[in-house]
Amino acid sequence: MRGARFADRVRHLLVVHLGQMGDMVLALPALRALAAAYPSARLEIVTSLGGAQVCRVAGFSQVHAIDRRGWREHPQRVLMELPGLWLRLWRRRFDLGVDFHSYHESNLLLWSLGIPRRVAMLRPTRGLPRLINLRPAPDDPNGILLDRYCRVLEPLGIQVTDRVPRLDTAPELRERETAWRQANLPGRCLGVCPGAGHAARRWPREHFRASMRAWAAQYPDWQMAIFTGPEESDEGAWAGLPGTHLRPGLRVAELTAALAQCELVLSNDSGPAHLAAAAGARVVVLGAIPAFDPVGRVQVVRARRAVAEITVEQVLRTCANMLLQS
Repeated sequence: MRGARFADRVRHLLVVHLGQMGDMVLALPALRALAAAYPSARLEIVTSLGGAQVCRVAGFSQVHAIDRRGWREHPQRVLMELPGLWLRLWRRRFDLGVDFHSYHESNLLLWSLGIPRRVAMLRPTRGLPRLINLRPAPDDPNGILLDRYCRVLEPLGIQVTDRVPRLDTAPELRERETAWRQANLPGRCLGVCPGAGHAARRWPREHFRASMRAWAAQYPDWQMAIFTGPEESDEGAWAGLPGTHLRPGLRVAELTAALAQCELVLSNDSGPAHLAAAAGARVVVLGAIPAFDPVGRVQVVRARRAVAEITVEQVLRTCANMLLQS
C-alpha cells in the first residue's frame, strides 16, 4: 500500500541519463519499468544527444538533449546553455528524480532542482551519494550494466522483469527502408558498422575491408551496407569493395530501421551494435567488454588486449556460425 500511495503522489518525474547512446539502449528496460510504475506521471528525460534520439525512437517524447562533448570542448557553452535548461526544469517542480548513469553533475542537478525524492546509481567514484536520499545497494562497477540500471529502481519497489532492450521504428520509416532495400540491396544483406566513438574500440579499417572481400567471395549472392558516422568520414576508404553500398550519416531512427532489415550485422563495440540488437538483428560484435555487451541475438569476438588483435579468420568464422542460429 505504501508504494501505491507514493506512486499516486508522483505527478512529475525527471530521469537523468548522461551516458552514451549504447548505454541508453541498455537502460531501456529499466526506463520502461519506471514509466509503467507511474502511469499517471509526466515523465521527462535529460540525456545526451545520442541518448535523446534513442529515447524518441523508444516512444519517449519529453526529452531534453544536452551536448556533453561540446560542453567539454567549449566550456563557454555551459555558461550560455545550462542556466536556461536548469530554469526550465526548475519550473516543472518534479516530485521524483532518477539518475540512472550517475555523474557528479547529474546528482548535483537533481539536488539543485529541489526534487524531494532522489534515487541514483551509487557509483564508487563518479557520483555524490550524500545528495541521494533514496539509495539502492552500492553499485558494482564490474557488473552487467543493464542489471545495474535495474538495481537503481529497487528503493522504489520496482522490479524489472523484462530485461531485453527493444526498439521499433515508426511504420512509415520501416516502409521507406524496405523500399530502399528492394531498389538498392535486393537479396540478403550484411550490415557493417566500422565506426566507434573511441579509437581503441575500432577494429582496423583494413581488417574490415579484408573481411568484406572474403565474405563477398564466399557468399556472392549477398550484398553489404556500410553504415558510417562522423569518425568514418572518408568515403573513399570503402571504394572498390564488391556488392557494397555506403550509407553515411543516418540518424538513430533511420539507422535502427536499416539495421533491422540486415540478415547479419558486423559492428565494433559501439552504439550501432546496441541499436541492431535492440531492433532484432543478428549481431557479431568486436572486442566488447562483457559488462557492456549488447543484449539480444549477439555473438562477441573478444580481444585479449587490443581490438586490433582480432583476426579476420575469427570474425568470418563467427559470422558464419551466427547464420546457423535461428
